[in-house]
Amino acid sequence: MSWHRITLSRQEYESGEAHVLMGAFRAAYIARNGPAGMSMFGGWSDDGTAFLVYTTPGSVRHITPLLDAYSARQIAMPDPSGLSLIYGDESGFSSFAIGFEA
Repeated sequence: MSWHRITLSRQEYESGEAHVLMGAFRAAYIARNGPAGMSMFGGWSDDGTAFLVYTTPGSVRHITPLLDAYSARQIAMPDPSGLSLIYGDESGFSSFAIGFEA
């Protein structure tokens, strides 16, 4: 399974789209009783023009319609610097960081 990235423009972010996205992710997380490894991370692009939202591989099967709705792209594991946990299983954050120590 792969990580996925959703790109929100600064305008989309400022208009509240990140909250809509987080709400949909949160609803799926709660509906599935908080699956281990289901997490969402986010951070600004290097040039500050986009807010990047990343979902863990453990999230994919629970949020496929959401990924489709936001035209998410499959990516390799992202660089954790500058990213914060937005919502989900906190152990997903730990395994995220540990993956770069190996």
